[in-house]
Amino acid sequence: MWTFALLSACIGLLALPLRPAEAAEATFSSTTYLRSYQRDVASGGKDRFLPVYEYLSGDATQLSGDLPLAFHFAGWGRLDLENETGSGRTGGDFDAAYFDYRHPEGNAEAKLGRFFLVEGVAADTIDGVFVKGRTAPGFGAALFAGKPVEQGGGIYKTGRALYGGRAFYAASGFAELGASFLQESGDFPKGDGATGNRTLAGADLWLRPGGPIEFNGQASYNLSTKGFANQRYTVRLVPGAGMDVLAGYESYDYRNLFQGALNPAFHTTVAGFDNNDNVRVAFVTLDWEFVKGLVLEGGLKNVRHDAADPGTGNRGEAGLRWIWNDKKDSVGASAAVMTGDRPENEYSEYRIYGMWSPADLRLAFDLLTQRYKEVFADAPGRKDAVQAVASAGYQLRPDLKLSGDVTYTKSPRLNNDYAGMLKVAYNFGIGAGGLK
Repeated sequence: MWTFALLSACIGLLALPLRPAEAAEATFSSTTYLRSYQRDVASGGKDRFLPVYEYLSGDATQLSGDLPLAFHFAGWGRLDLENETGSGRTGGDFDAAYFDYRHPEGNAEAKLGRFFLVEGVAADTIDGVFVKGRTAPGFGAALFAGKPVEQGGGIYKTGRALYGGRAFYAASGFAELGASFLQESGDFPKGDGATGNRTLAGADLWLRPGGPIEFNGQASYNLSTKGFANQRYTVRLVPGAGMDVLAGYESYDYRNLFQGALNPAFHTTVAGFDNNDNVRVAFVTLDWEFVKGLVLEGGLKNVRHDAADPGTGNRGEAGLRWIWNDKKDSVGASAAVMTGDRPENEYSEYRIYGMWSPADLRLAFDLLTQRYKEVFADAPGRKDAVQAVASAGYQLRPDLKLSGDVTYTKSPRLNNDYAGMLKVAYNFGIGAGGLK
């Protein structure tokens, strides 16, 4: 759980030569969600769910003299007012609780506690420590170590320890090249019944050689299963003001990618998921503001699975969007066609959407409909799918906002489904003068 994060926070607070109270500043945020939705059950009736979620977060800065030290925390809780939505009627956890140090000149940083780590091949929440430094010529390194945090209610396998690092070179505005390594010790499935650690090696590249072109690439290799886990390569072109073209290729090998996954569903062929599948995606997108406020959008995508289910597909789409009010408000429409080798991979799609923010009020809507080429074998008699969402939010005070949305869904496999959510967000800060 969050023992390490809480313990490190308490020890750190006791050890700090804290700056006088009148100089410290803190901000807190409370967001409450009330959801309401229903689901069809096998008996022919409907189950109704009414969970309440509470999200709390806070930041404290200027904690210790001129030392740029801060403390951050975030956590959540759940209470089911009707049917259970998880294991039990209540739930919750700490997402983060850590100290954060940032060097005044921006060439070093450190974290201690519970935090979400994104560095090279690492994208994990850990109870541990992270340090990163950069030299004036541009060479740098990052190191991390700790215990992985798996917020799965104690029903999934967890690793015993996680550590690794990344070495990189960065030239501001021109290029960044990195190589990273991660090892999580544990008894993770490797295939054929064998178990072992999760060991990844990766490389990343960002390059802007000049002119209207930019390259980006990331790849990770699973040393435990001896295969690439995922790859993504893109090239971005900005040939003129208002035009943006992105083309790329990405691939995912599920056996190598999910070798260290916590959920056992990713280790076997269940519910239509084939852990031996490999997916490859090629795509190109266009975003062109050909007239001030009018944006033309388009895209082509090819998706190929080695597994017969879900198969392959080709998608083409085009749309037009009108934006105004400094890009805060918009309205648009789009159409797409999907072709493939399975009935669920062949359909036409139409969408209209919009956002409008008069004064302190913000309104939005999104209507999406799909028409399938064939009737699904397990859902005879219906070819269409519809989803409609309407939302509204009002800034009652600078520190208090009320919002909500309603959703209607119908698909070949799902009868009429309704859901609603109410959200209350409250933010306040405390500083030298007390309540701000």
